[in-house]
Amino acid sequence: MAKRSKKKNPNALTSQQKADLLFNKALDDKKKSLDIRLNITVGIAVALCIIAFLLMPVININFSGQLSDILKMDLEEDATVGVTVNMSFLDFLTAPAGYDSPIQYLSEHTNSDINSSVIYGAFSQIVTNADEKMLNDAYVLILTVAIIWLASWVVWFLAICINRKKNKDGLFLRVSSIAFIALSILQWIVFIVVAIASASKAQIQPHISSYLIMASGVTLSVVYGLYISKVKRLNKERKDVPEFTEHIKEK
Repeated sequence: MAKRSKKKNPNALTSQQKADLLFNKALDDKKKSLDIRLNITVGIAVALCIIAFLLMPVININFSGQLSDILKMDLEEDATVGVTVNMSFLDFLTAPAGYDSPIQYLSEHTNSDINSSVIYGAFSQIVTNADEKMLNDAYVLILTVAIIWLASWVVWFLAICINRKKNKDGLFLRVSSIAFIALSILQWIVFIVVAIASASKAQIQPHISSYLIMASGVTLSVVYGLYISKVKRLNKERKDVPEFTEHIKEK
């Protein structure tokens, strides 16, 4: 039968060690609170990016001009004609299917009630080969960014599943988060560059999805950066308490 030794246990905790253990427990509670905040932020960022990528327009393209210029003839009563195209990242991934050129795709995806064949005819008159090449180059650039961003999001999501469900932080999560944050900002910069390059041909600007994706990346960078900083500070404050093992004598 096992009985506790009546001798003084040399490993018994002192009052200071007990206080240090309580102090470390308080630090652990603060760490749990930080984990909860980070997990909530990560969850919101993941959800926003899914919605933004699939459903919301990421870029707005507005073509406008004088009817006389489009028809290449003088009119007594001239008018301004304009059409708008909104595209999501999903649109960029699926646009090549069934279309011979970006002009054909754009003419069939406007917000106008004008027949797409009429819009296509107008586009064909005012868009030169150089303009079409620029549209193709811009499309390929944005498509490439969309694919790379989606891949970074998938890797980041895998890192979250591996690390954050256990409230752990590691190199895989940090590197994938940095890549996701950088590409979330980059996609917005690409739209700005495209808009500037095509200012004389059309009005192009980032749309709501682009801003949401960038906001997710920026928010994540701030919250994750603060999380890492505060956790490092908590670890430095931890008290070094030796493990306590009670000796049992077998009789």
